[in-house]
Amino acid sequence: MITFQVQLWPDGKWDGNDYRLVDAESPKEAAEKLLGATLSEGGSNFKIRARVRRLGDIKTQGWIFYEP
Repeated sequence: MITFQVQLWPDGKWDGNDYRLVDAESPKEAAEKLLGATLSEGGSNFKIRARVRRLGDIKTQGWIFYEP
């Protein structure tokens, strides 16, 4: 398992909370575990639901997941 930092974007807007730590096999799995819904790897900005990065990786934007 890898530890990821997940930031939620319900309704396409950041919820104001810090990144949460989630152990998962992939970034998508980490986002889906925390959000409790199936996500897509592509979509429009108003459908952003989660931003994910590996723990300690502050140099990259990470992965963004969208409502399908």
